[in-house]
Amino acid sequence: MIRKLTHFQKIKIVAALLVVFLLVLATNIMDNNHFAIVQRSLETVYDDRLVAKDYIYKISRQLQYKNKSLYTDDLEGIAKANQSANDSIQSLIEKYNTTELTPKEAQYFESLQANLERLLKAEKQLFGKSPSEQKGYIENIQAQFDRVNNDLDVLSEIQLAEGIRQIHYSNRAIKNSDMIAKLEIAVLIVIGVIIQIFIFFKPSE
Repeated sequence: MIRKLTHFQKIKIVAALLVVFLLVLATNIMDNNHFAIVQRSLETVYDDRLVAKDYIYKISRQLQYKNKSLYTDDLEGIAKANQSANDSIQSLIEKYNTTELTPKEAQYFESLQANLERLLKAEKQLFGKSPSEQKGYIENIQAQFDRVNNDLDVLSEIQLAEGIRQIHYSNRAIKNSDMIAKLEIAVLIVIGVIIQIFIFFKPSE
């Protein structure tokens, strides 16, 4: 039979229940924090990595179109291809600039923009030149294509590395949340046993 509780015992039980409440509250806050970390990481992987990699791919395709035109079309065809591709590249550059950039990524993005500007200037110099002069200008344009493509290769590698880093970060948050949940269950069991002892155990008189 459950014995009658003294005032002090009631205080101890209330204190134990308060500890349980605070423990549950604290672990819930930590779980929400871990969930927020995972959510932010997944959003970053999509918004700042997958989307950015798509922009890089599309810029690369436009450059391939320009490069092909350089060797297969006449000057009028080259000018037409450049106009169309340059508009698309500029739009993609503006979109890429809205993503979150790492310090290294910002450095190569600035290099990409500078090399694209040099490419545009080199392309403009081609027009109005005689066929005998065009070869040297085309070689200069091709050199600029190589520099731009090198920047794009580095930026693409950064997207992959940062995506992997964010996934590892999310996995750590998930593991920490799982560990805390198991610890919470263990502590709740221990506290529950202690409360039962407070209620049912009758010390010898």
